[in-house]
Amino acid sequence: MAVKIEKGGWALIFMVGLGLVGYALNRYDIVNFGGLLGGEKSKSPEKVDTTQPLPSLTKDSATNAVRVRVNIWVGCVGGLVANGGLDTVPGSIYDKKGLKVSFKIIDDWTEGATALATDNVDVMLTTADVWAKDYAQFREKGFNARAAYLVDWSRGADGVIGSQGIKSIEDLAGKTVAYAPYTPSHFLLYNGLKNSGLTTAQRTEIFSKAVHTKDGIEPATLFAQQKVAAAVAWDPDMSDAVAKRPGSRKIYDTKVANRLIADLLVVSDKFAAKNPQTVSKLIEGWLEGVAFINQEPSRAHTLIGTIKDFNIPADLAKTMLEGVRLADYADNKSFFGAAGSDSDYANVLKMATEMYRELRLIKGAPDVESSVDRRYVDALSGKFSSTSSEAPVEYKEPAKGATPFATQRRSIYFETGSARISMDSRAVVDEIGGFMRAYENTIVDIDGNSDSTGAREINMTLSRERAESVKRYLIEKYGFPAVRLRTAGNGPDKPLESNDTPEGREKNRRTDIKVYANPALK
Repeated sequence: MAVKIEKGGWALIFMVGLGLVGYALNRYDIVNFGGLLGGEKSKSPEKVDTTQPLPSLTKDSATNAVRVRVNIWVGCVGGLVANGGLDTVPGSIYDKKGLKVSFKIIDDWTEGATALATDNVDVMLTTADVWAKDYAQFREKGFNARAAYLVDWSRGADGVIGSQGIKSIEDLAGKTVAYAPYTPSHFLLYNGLKNSGLTTAQRTEIFSKAVHTKDGIEPATLFAQQKVAAAVAWDPDMSDAVAKRPGSRKIYDTKVANRLIADLLVVSDKFAAKNPQTVSKLIEGWLEGVAFINQEPSRAHTLIGTIKDFNIPADLAKTMLEGVRLADYADNKSFFGAAGSDSDYANVLKMATEMYRELRLIKGAPDVESSVDRRYVDALSGKFSSTSSEAPVEYKEPAKGATPFATQRRSIYFETGSARISMDSRAVVDEIGGFMRAYENTIVDIDGNSDSTGAREINMTLSRERAESVKRYLIEKYGFPAVRLRTAGNGPDKPLESNDTPEGREKNRRTDIKVYANPALK
């Protein structure tokens, strides 16, 4: 049966349709009806331009309330202490700054990123390595956020442990390892394997045989129960697992790789654009919380133990904090560096991006400058000391016959008959430099090797000079102390393959990079 629409009905339909079109045009910024009518644009800008000065911090932000994603990890206690708990306590540092901070515990890393992207939190605590993945994926979806604050460095809290007989990373070949994928544990394992003497096929086999877990606690349990040969775990569970399994040991941890695992605060552009004052106060208060913990550790441990649902008692907080470096202002300035600098932040982001590209989870190279906003830390200049409170690393020579925890075999080419590094091989030496920067607490041997072609005496001299050339490049470009690098020229005396074939001779013309844990570590 046909339906007849009267003139008034057509008019109503037209008006409804016009309204829907108008809403869509305004919603997606095609036409700003608010501006046409003399009012303000209804949608606030959600992009941040870090090349421009930070908006005036003397003006009020749109809100004094901020929601922060954290996981149950002792590194975030600077903010919790400043807040007095998960929610702002009257009289706390944040309360005195007029902030209402709500910490949301989201232990799953993927769920944490989703919460930021869907506006369920405004700020996310994450690690620099996981941030490399999240940032690339955010950009693909048109969501903008930036790292703004270094929270802490892991300094022994994360590590790789192995059963009896596993003394080096190379000994992991063919073994079953337990770890939590797409977490800092994954990055610690991947990075160690990548910078070892293991082949691509051996590394692939380790990951294909691995046991996946949800966190760094379960791998320690599986290891203690002798269900896996090795594990990537967190302390105190990691140390407990080693104690329970006779003959086992830490292969390497973040005391050695002390500039590899870093926690950050990442702020969404949507929140930062509207609330620069709130973000600034959040970071300033966090730094004051860290200062309180350093000055009054016993009181801070007690406070941490009273935080409901955080589940870290005071005695455990004390133990866990021994494996963490809570970042101060000087740490933040050093970590992020200046725009375009070869900073620790850029170094970790680059290495983590390589991992996630290899896993085919992201594409492209890291866009360091677009992923960070240094302006909040810079704005605090003068309020905190810019002099590092951390003593410089002291280096001690490994004992004679000590076993390196990793041995890289690198093909570094030199100009014919000389010790000058070829242009195409400088990228290889730079990879070694990036590794040494992240694994600051290491002593590195550089051994030059040759094939048997030519006079042995000439090969011995040339291999030693070439090892010295690599050492000199690393010192001059990266500022590594000379005492940290040792060199030797083996000439043809330590071949890997027979010198009777071109393939064998090529493998014998190599530079061995042997990496030892710094014996001065306490």
